[in-house]
Amino acid sequence: MSNALPQIALADTGRATTQLGFGCSGLMGGISERESLRLLETAYDAGIRHFDVAPSYGHGAAERCLGKFMRGKSQQVTITTKYGILPPQHTGMLEMARKFARPVVRLTAKRLPAIRQRVASAAAGLKGRANFSVAEARGSLNHSLRELGLERIDLWLLHEATAADMGDGALLEFLQEQVRLGRIGTFGIGSDAGSIPALWEQQRDYCRVLQFEWPGFAAALSSYPGAFLIHHRVLNENFFQLSAMLEQDKRLRQRWSEFVDLDLTDRKNLAALLVKAALFAHPDRIVLFSSRTPAHILANVGAAGDAGWNDRAERFREMILHRDIGQSDIHQPRNG
Repeated sequence: MSNALPQIALADTGRATTQLGFGCSGLMGGISERESLRLLETAYDAGIRHFDVAPSYGHGAAERCLGKFMRGKSQQVTITTKYGILPPQHTGMLEMARKFARPVVRLTAKRLPAIRQRVASAAAGLKGRANFSVAEARGSLNHSLRELGLERIDLWLLHEATAADMGDGALLEFLQEQVRLGRIGTFGIGSDAGSIPALWEQQRDYCRVLQFEWPGFAAALSSYPGAFLIHHRVLNENFFQLSAMLEQDKRLRQRWSEFVDLDLTDRKNLAALLVKAALFAHPDRIVLFSSRTPAHILANVGAAGDAGWNDRAERFREMILHRDIGQSDIHQPRNG
């Protein structure tokens, strides 16, 4: 039984990486650089080789943190970063925001409305959108390369872009030129699922890679022939809804636990099983997850790399699709 993570060709970059990737949106946002580096090291030591980041993550500090982690590892890992959500400008206020995000200081901040308002205003800078001009794109790419300490970024995605953002084609020419120059491996769109169909119909040349939230097991598989797909938000709402449902219905939880031969009262097991099932359902796509808990990272990676969990993943998908499994339908539990 192999515990190695499944490998996958990374779009048309000529590189291979792990099908399971680590999302870096939780780095540096309310946790220290030391804690952030520990999360990255845990993911890397467990076997993950694909990392997803953006200039706006972690109050604008996540790319630099990831770059520090990658020193000496750039040939072993693949990186996605993005352009479109602008990095923050008010670094002083955002440094204050990072401090206020910590529990003890948050308590004090409740008594300081004026300061909290200033912090919130600074943090709102993370919400600014680019105009998707060539000049801004070039500046953002140069910034990301410096922060990451790289000469080449594997995947560069237009962050939260819509079909209307693509303009007159000058941006497409710029992206193609950066691929020829070897500064990016390939490019694509990282947006919400609702924006993808219009982009695909109207701006297909930008859609070499499409990254959007995981559609879930019940959703019809999206058909974007020729595009390389990446999914995020596999946990989040999916996990919390399932966890609440099982917590409220003890009999259902017992049936499901028996059906997959796994104690689903342990939320760590439930999360790992959901990640494994998403990977198993989409073997040609990268699946991203984020966590600030090293033990949860290890559990998710352990399940993802364990072929013995394949049967569990298939059973779990069946349960999600049917929402309930009668006692007479439960197979003899198998070890795995």
